[in-house]
Amino acid sequence: MSSNGTGIDARTSEHTGPARGPAPQPCASQPCASWELPDDARAASRARALTRAALRAWHLTGPGTNGDTSDTDDIVLMVDELVTNAVVHGTGPVRLRLRLTGARLTAEITDAGAGAPCVPGPAPALLDWAEAGRGLLLVAALADAHGAHPTATGTTAWFTRTLHGGANGAGG
Repeated sequence: MSSNGTGIDARTSEHTGPARGPAPQPCASQPCASWELPDDARAASRARALTRAALRAWHLTGPGTNGDTSDTDDIVLMVDELVTNAVVHGTGPVRLRLRLTGARLTAEITDAGAGAPCVPGPAPALLDWAEAGRGLLLVAALADAHGAHPTATGTTAWFTRTLHGGANGAGG
């Protein structure tokens, strides 16, 4: 783990195909963080805190940025939804991986479950938003691209999001 707590990780992963948009690419020299999360109700809370900390460490939120938190809030929401799905519908350890390439953030959530999450179509006209089951619809609405694929040990759900604010030219 790095001194700033982001847990830099430069491992690669294989993507067998996207649901919408191009599959994310492996880490190279860009900022990348990876954590194993508890396989229980604490996972989503931990993932939210780690995601916010990584975005702060990469100077995408907090002091010195333009003050717009919409990217951060949307990214944290999408991470929360996919981690919750991994805990509820998957098995075994859950791994969260964030990677920043220019202004594009990629998040990958991997669990040991055998089934890939279904990719939602358009929301029904009379969707009861108070009920469970809206997580993938939220990801579909907020992400530039998203998908899921099987891995040798489970399933990875992912999304990408182009950042529109932040320091160091990360957004625009």
